[in-house]
Amino acid sequence: MKRIKMKSIVSAAALALSVGLAQAGPVILGGDDLTDHGSRSGGVNLQGWLYIEKAVSNVLADATRSGIITTDIVALGAAADPTFTGSNAGGAIGSAANVLGKTVLYVDGAAAINQFFADLASGLVNPEMLWFSGTGAVNNLDASEGLALTANAAAIDAFGVSGGGIIAHRSGSTAYGWLSALLPGLNEGGGCNSTGATLTAAGNAAFPGLSNSNIDANAGPCHSSFTGNFGGLTTLAFDGNQRSYIIGGGAGTVIQCGQAGQPACPTPEPASLPLIAIAGLAMGMVGLRRRKAK
Repeated sequence: MKRIKMKSIVSAAALALSVGLAQAGPVILGGDDLTDHGSRSGGVNLQGWLYIEKAVSNVLADATRSGIITTDIVALGAAADPTFTGSNAGGAIGSAANVLGKTVLYVDGAAAINQFFADLASGLVNPEMLWFSGTGAVNNLDASEGLALTANAAAIDAFGVSGGGIIAHRSGSTAYGWLSALLPGLNEGGGCNSTGATLTAAGNAAFPGLSNSNIDANAGPCHSSFTGNFGGLTTLAFDGNQRSYIIGGGAGTVIQCGQAGQPACPTPEPASLPLIAIAGLAMGMVGLRRRKAK
């Protein structure tokens, strides 16, 4: 049998990965707990829930997952709340999806999160967007669920590279552990002041339809901000003290170290290089997609 040189494999993986990154989906990562500061009245989302509705609408519009979409949104760390109770994370995403006419798969509990990512890898489920519930309300992420997300950081990255959208709310290490795993130089913490918060030019360009009143004190408070090396992410909104309160980007946004504009990844052990090449090839091939069917 003819042997394939490792250099050829790595080159093919790099080429395929670059193709995949061009198809990457939109991202919104916030220091907010607007799941907790919103409600629904007469079928209309108010305050923080209106922000979630607009954010979800914009992300789904730019997501480019291939294949037959089995559900529009996967809500990680929340159970369904069909009555749309205020200050309930499941109610927040459920109400946003209901107004937009979108479907939600609720994945609650660490075991369920791990099973979801196994099903995602096998193709059993194929969502358009991942939504992380944060920790600011009730019916949201706990420590064990945060650890499950961190353990699946590579799968989250691969989902984004494949064109899937990602939205996350304030959570600290409980849920942003997966983000630290992908971008070790990026930190979420410190303070935040939503009074006087403003969208940046990048925020307005990436998510038309959002306004300052959707992310400032009119929507609710914020609790943390982002510092460090953002890599391919950019500031979408500043808080009242000019701290990066919401970060991310539109279509083509990547969250992976080692790529163009991203900080370097830790040097892998030599034995792991073949696996990295193969993983990069697999992620890149997802970018060679067919038109999705809904």
